[in-house]
Amino acid sequence: MSTPKYNALVSKVRDWANRDSSILSDSLVSDFLDYSADLCYRELRIPPLEHTYHYPAATTAGDVEIQIPPDLAEVIMFSVKDSAGNITVFDSKLDMRSFNDQYTTMGTGSFTRKGNKIQFYPASAVGDVYEMHYYRRLFDMDAVYVVNQLNIDAGNTTDASVGDTGAFEFPIGSGTYYTGNEVYNWLRDDNERLLLWGALQYAHEYLGSEEQSNKFMQKQLMGIEELNREEKRRRVLGASNRVTYEVSEQF
Repeated sequence: MSTPKYNALVSKVRDWANRDSSILSDSLVSDFLDYSADLCYRELRIPPLEHTYHYPAATTAGDVEIQIPPDLAEVIMFSVKDSAGNITVFDSKLDMRSFNDQYTTMGTGSFTRKGNKIQFYPASAVGDVYEMHYYRRLFDMDAVYVVNQLNIDAGNTTDASVGDTGAFEFPIGSGTYYTGNEVYNWLRDDNERLLLWGALQYAHEYLGSEEQSNKFMQKQLMGIEELNREEKRRRVLGASNRVTYEVSEQF
């Protein structure tokens, strides 16, 4: 799908590579941008990519696995709250082979990832509410808001008064779909440089310019490291430290 911000990004990749669409087609540049975003999702560990998903309360006992969110990149914390309000954090991550080995002794709070599911121990009880805190992949860079009743009910659209910029009118029951704006994308809108550098790496690799490709690869990796380092610094500065002094008796 073509959207103004995404199209501008595609054009910028071509401009920086000093090639036109006959050399770097839209489909090629789109692939390069996707590859660039993939690296960002694998390496960035910062708040804009954090998300929490709350599962519906368990209605049956004995379940030992749960579907992971489709946008998950890496689990930060997986926990469960029972009907009495007690919270257990699954903090013992095992490899799949060990988890399913009959001779492995699993403690409370053990889990592993198997494909698109999380397997865990102990099994669920009725009323258990599972929560997944994770780093996620964002919406596609050319995604748009679709205004329909399902999204309105789910809170995925913003109501506006008639006459406001972006206001919409939705005729209930008509089945008509409206398009409100491009979906906000943190990478595209706030850190375009990371996407651009990564896409230029792949563009120059395609064009046979290894030196240029390596240059932009290093720029993207340095940009990612810079953002991760800033987040580590923020966490340290926001933390509180306690120091205990022990006085030994002098003789």
